[in-house]
Amino acid sequence: MPIILQKKYERANQYDIHLAVWQITESHDELQAMLPSEILTDAELASIHHPQKQIEFFCSRLAIKSLADFLGIKYLGIKKDEFGKPYLVGSTWQMSLTHTSNYVAAVMHPTKALGMDMEKPSEKIRRIAHKFLSENEVIAANNDLEKLCIYWSAKESLYKLYGKRKVIFNENLHVFPFENDATEIIGKLQINEIDENYTIFIEKIDGYILVVAG
Repeated sequence: MPIILQKKYERANQYDIHLAVWQITESHDELQAMLPSEILTDAELASIHHPQKQIEFFCSRLAIKSLADFLGIKYLGIKKDEFGKPYLVGSTWQMSLTHTSNYVAAVMHPTKALGMDMEKPSEKIRRIAHKFLSENEVIAANNDLEKLCIYWSAKESLYKLYGKRKVIFNENLHVFPFENDATEIIGKLQINEIDENYTIFIEKIDGYILVVAG
């Protein structure tokens, strides 16, 4: 089982956040065979047409199942709420997923809402930076491509944590200044009745930036 990273982020006086990262090395058919038939419905598979998207789907379920098994939680599958946010069937544990063409990652916590994202720094992020950064964040990022990627992934993770729509990234989501070698940064979600800071953890894997907000 290609879990290449499994760890927990320890929080003082709180339950820990658990992370697992799966490197995609198996074929489509191998992955499909690894999923129990009772948690992979024909309707779910029929709704995903592209083979690569099916592989990412299989791996996301296998990654969260692996983490649930490790934590002693019975995995009954994943559904999505009215806003499209995934949740564990039959469990109050909170979770989030992210995937790229090479990796899938999952996080879980007993009670806290979570969000995560994984991206590789690219010129595309630089081109759209003005759309998701505030003026102060533009200055703090200083056009540094890795920092811009961290800003983007941090805000994407906060958006997933919030789990609802109509979020304006450069107005409702904020990331405090940080150094390039930071492993923890602080983000703020400021929308409607919410005005709260969150810790955002950073992992760097094979040129990718993985962030977890919780």
